[in-house]
Amino acid sequence: MLDKTDGVALYIQIRDTLREQIMTGVLKPGEKLPSEDDLAARFGVSRMTVRRGISDLVDMGMLYRRRGVGTIVSQFHLERDHNRLTDFFETARAEGFEPEVRLLGKEVVPAKLAIAEALGLQESEPLIRIQTLRLANGVPITLYEEYVPYKLCPMLLTEDMRNRAAWQVLEEQGFAIKFAVQRLEARLADARTAALLNIEEDAPILFKNRIIYIEDGTPVELIHCHNHGNLYSSKMTLVR
Repeated sequence: MLDKTDGVALYIQIRDTLREQIMTGVLKPGEKLPSEDDLAARFGVSRMTVRRGISDLVDMGMLYRRRGVGTIVSQFHLERDHNRLTDFFETARAEGFEPEVRLLGKEVVPAKLAIAEALGLQESEPLIRIQTLRLANGVPITLYEEYVPYKLCPMLLTEDMRNRAAWQVLEEQGFAIKFAVQRLEARLADARTAALLNIEEDAPILFKNRIIYIEDGTPVELIHCHNHGNLYSSKMTLVR
């Protein structure tokens, strides 16, 4: 029930009640909301008050309207702030999701030409490749591939990589991580990526190529991220 005495507008109380139900899974992605008339009766308010509360959630991307069907709970969306170097775990938790990382593989491989050039290596120099699947609330979000020159940090082969990224291990080993350069592009999911992200083959994904540098400008890690196209977005601040 709504509190009509505490000074908080009723539409805000409705909005926050529905938002909490979405965040806690009471209302699930793809689920249709009761009609505005039914919600108005439930909350003891006018239909216009309900509509105003719902409109805020539509603007936030938590709900969407489908003509002839009604108002539906959106799939959740993980937004990464790429104005600074952050890790998946703090981003997910800050947005109210429970992060999980599944290790898919860790091995030493020869550097292919493109990766060797990105990391300032000779072709075929040994690299440590770490592949993980990153999930939020149990839903696959990103297929994550990290490449680090073997000579820089052999201990990565024995480190537990389910709670941190390779660049954080490098930082702990005394490498002064300074900045990263990344490129985002739209791609289509290949069969393996599609299977891991639980999407259709050739579905759109957001591919991220990131190179991490230390203080003297030496590249120490290359990261390839294959992000679920419907559940992941990137935020950047542009200054003129």
